Amino acid sequence: MKSFFLIFVVFSLSSCAVASLTTTAVSTAVKVAEVPFKVVGSVLSDEEEETEEEQ
Repeated sequence: MKSFFLIFVVFSLSSCAVASLTTTAVSTAVKVAEVPFKVVGSVLSDEEEETEEEQ
């Protein structure tokens, strides 16, 4: 019975670790994917500001 409990604890902890790693990987991937959009957005806003200053 003790070995069954020990195996159950090990599997439950490993599944929590996998879920945590998956969540971390997904959030990191989303942050990396946001960077090009932020760069393009800042370039576009800079161009709009320059256009407004010229007018």
